Amino acid sequence: MPFTAEQFGILAEKTLHFLLILKKDGKIITCNNRCEMLFPFKADEIKGKYITDYIIDADVKIFKDSIATLSDQNAILSKSLSFATEKEGVLALKFNLTYHNDLIYAAGIDTTEEYKEHRALITLSKLTKTGAWYYNPKNKEMFWSRGCYLIKDLDPDTPMTREKGASFYPEKSRKNVENYLDNLIKYKEPYEYTEKIVTAKGNEKWIKVVAQPVIYKNEVIYVNGTIADVTDRHNYIEKLKYNEETKHLALKGIQSGLFDHLIEKNEVFYSIDFKKMLGLPLDQDFVPEEVFREMIHPDDVEAALKRHLENLNKEGNHYYNFYRLKNQAGEYRHYEVHGFRRKDNNGNTTRMIGNLIDVHQKKLNEKTIAESKNRLQAIVNNGFAYTVLLDIEGRILMTDKESLKIIKRDSKIDPTKTESFFIDVMPLNFKNSFAHSFNEALKGNSIKKEVERINHNGNSQWLESKYAPVFDNEYKINSILVSFHDITEQKLAEQAIKEAHIKEQELSNLKSNILSNFSHEIRTPLNGILTISNLLLNNEPLEDQGQLLNYLEESKDRLLDTMNKLSNFSEIDAIHANLTFEELDVNYLVETSFIEYKHMAEAKDLDYTIELDEACPQTKIDKNLFRLALNNIIHNAIKYTSKGSVDISIDSKSLEKYIYIYVKDSGIGIDKKNFEKIFDPLVQESVGISRKYEGTGVGLSLSKRYIEILGGKIKLKSKLGIGTKFAIIIPKCL
Repeated sequence: MPFTAEQFGILAEKTLHFLLILKKDGKIITCNNRCEMLFPFKADEIKGKYITDYIIDADVKIFKDSIATLSDQNAILSKSLSFATEKEGVLALKFNLTYHNDLIYAAGIDTTEEYKEHRALITLSKLTKTGAWYYNPKNKEMFWSRGCYLIKDLDPDTPMTREKGASFYPEKSRKNVENYLDNLIKYKEPYEYTEKIVTAKGNEKWIKVVAQPVIYKNEVIYVNGTIADVTDRHNYIEKLKYNEETKHLALKGIQSGLFDHLIEKNEVFYSIDFKKMLGLPLDQDFVPEEVFREMIHPDDVEAALKRHLENLNKEGNHYYNFYRLKNQAGEYRHYEVHGFRRKDNNGNTTRMIGNLIDVHQKKLNEKTIAESKNRLQAIVNNGFAYTVLLDIEGRILMTDKESLKIIKRDSKIDPTKTESFFIDVMPLNFKNSFAHSFNEALKGNSIKKEVERINHNGNSQWLESKYAPVFDNEYKINSILVSFHDITEQKLAEQAIKEAHIKEQELSNLKSNILSNFSHEIRTPLNGILTISNLLLNNEPLEDQGQLLNYLEESKDRLLDTMNKLSNFSEIDAIHANLTFEELDVNYLVETSFIEYKHMAEAKDLDYTIELDEACPQTKIDKNLFRLALNNIIHNAIKYTSKGSVDISIDSKSLEKYIYIYVKDSGIGIDKKNFEKIFDPLVQESVGISRKYEGTGVGLSLSKRYIEILGGKIKLKSKLGIGTKFAIIIPKCL
């Protein structure tokens, strides 16, 4: 049902729309009261005025061009026009223009706010060289704002299509640009990219394109986007590229990232390398300090924060810190922070610029080196030699703990804390030998020499020195390993052998003298016995037969007495005459015998151990006779043990006046009924059991007699097939 005149009148006056009837030349025939906002007249005074007199200049041509296109075939169109008013300023209206019977019926709505925003965007677009565009994937419509045309140096009246827009890109990048839009429509994800274009005038420019999808029922129905001319920025970056690449390579080489910490704002700017290294968001320029702090290893937070605050308050401008951070892979790595601080007039740090350096591999290398050094130090400390590692200048790099103790005691220098040349801390009588041997080692030769020194106790000590060159991977000498093996025992043994040989000669001479001295005493009674025996064996009766029997008895007694004296002298007096009692270290004596038979035990693959007495007990005995006794027992223990162990130990705590030396083996053992037999000369326990082990059987008998001569005794515990334990008990020096 059509509107009545009254209804139409109410509708025309009670509305926010601006209603006008115009001739095609723009003359106003009539209008509603709402139009009084557009003109400086009352509604009835507006009639007869030309609308073009009140439209802003830029829109007059738009209005006239639009009116010219209206006809019976093209009767409706929409246009936005702006009016210059006295009270409201510029008012923007969007009109629907309808042509009928040579008249124009105009209905407009107020779009001033949208107009202001639109003009601001146009101004911003010009200032920032940006433009807006949209694309309708349904009807393939492509729209460019005026800014897009300006960027591409193209006439704004040029019809725009997707293909036309892509034509400005070089051939090699055109396909990628097309793919960006196709993927957005397919996967509904926004995109942005920066590419080079060639404008309609042939100018090269760099543009940044951003696109966002408009989705309806899970389908992209519209794509909104912007284009920005970033040529100036790109050219500026290109100018700095060389320096930036140099910096990047330098930071890359040390796995570093830059940061700029604004203390007052609690904001930190991180470089791209920094963000990538730690997995920080790449689209955030500033990150709160708390976010970074959460990445620090929990065990390092307190100490790191303490160092941080101390750094901010200390004098100077430099900053240093270190801690473990969780990287992009979720692993904790070691980092160091080096920075430079800017201060205000009060000395407070306001800004800090620096770099974060990944030192994880360095820390691992340091740990590996430290562990290797500890292992090497353990090997050196537990060796049987004094060991010193020197650089090619002769400086001490490493030494065992015993050598360190000697150097600190004699030279009052700690080479682990103070740079020390070995030649400055060695005994004087080593210096000449050292210089020659060290120079030979620097030539690649290994040198061995024997040197004698007087230790701090005043005793003579013999050392075998060895100088060995140490080569690096390129077979160049980078250090010299000097070792000193204590051969004092060997030298003493050699000396003892010489002395024993001399004593053997003396005993041999003594034996000859004894036999010579006693030959008369032996021959005389023996001749008498033989003569009288022959006489008595004749069956002829003799007048003095009784006297001859008396002579025979006397000769017999004389011969027996002579033999007893000879036996006692040879076995006791001769030994006692050659004994030398001296106060000795039992640990030293027993360890010497232990070392002497070590090779024999190792040859049989036995567990061969010694446990010395921490009290270092002393005894006063003849060391040669004691060693003969102990050596016999150790020798037998190893000899009669096929597998298992031979253990030697010293105990001076059990009794106040005696020292116990135990020799325990896991050998064949001894039957209890034969305990007494084994100490008899020329008797072996294996008689009647086995002849597997050869020997005369006098060793244990001699050991027992020797220990008894020294004032001690031997005890025995054993189980057949399980093993034997000898206990040598000797007096202790009180």
